[in-house]
Amino acid sequence: MSKTGFTLLEVMISVAIMGMIMVLVWSISSQTLNSKERIEKRDMLFQGGRIALQKLSDDLAMAFLIKQPSIPTGFSPRPKAFFIGEDKGDKDDIRFTSFSHLRFFNGAKQSDQCKVGYEVIPDKEDSSINNLVRRETPWLDAETTVEGYPFVLAQDVDSFELEFYDYRKEEWVNHWDSDNIDFQGKLPSAVRITIAFPDPDMENETISMTTMTLLPMSAGEIDF
Repeated sequence: MSKTGFTLLEVMISVAIMGMIMVLVWSISSQTLNSKERIEKRDMLFQGGRIALQKLSDDLAMAFLIKQPSIPTGFSPRPKAFFIGEDKGDKDDIRFTSFSHLRFFNGAKQSDQCKVGYEVIPDKEDSSINNLVRRETPWLDAETTVEGYPFVLAQDVDSFELEFYDYRKEEWVNHWDSDNIDFQGKLPSAVRITIAFPDPDMENETISMTTMTLLPMSAGEIDF
């Protein structure tokens, strides 16, 4: 009975072919995983942007001002309502009073009035990254600052820009202060919001998301 087997050359050729197949499978798998990672990053980017724009729009839609009566000497000032949007280049901030506060506990000494603020600040763990955060103080006082905990709405923000529509001049402006003589006692009739993120696929490029929100209570101050 004859014995048959593989020659050394045949074994080497088989190993080479198997190696080529493994390299091809690894290359395809690597490209697939990289594509999946890029798509997931882009999806998270758009999802974060949508959430941030929607939350800010919801707060802005409930923005209000209160007509401030004259306070007799010796009396404490009434709680203050305000709307302040500051132009800070490509990283603006905004703070205002809104009816958007939600009460989660029965008997909580809170109403739907609150102070809300949005700003861009460095990430706590990586200062090279900037995050868009929201602050809320669930009561009004005589101050225009918002001291609430900074809740991160969108991570790795490249820019956050705001524009305010002045219906009297029929133009967009890049700042607003309801205490300033030009805008005293008035809300903008609309706010245009633009958030930009670094493009995960193209270096030095950004992805921008823009929306516009109407302010229903821009007709005038509320007189309680």
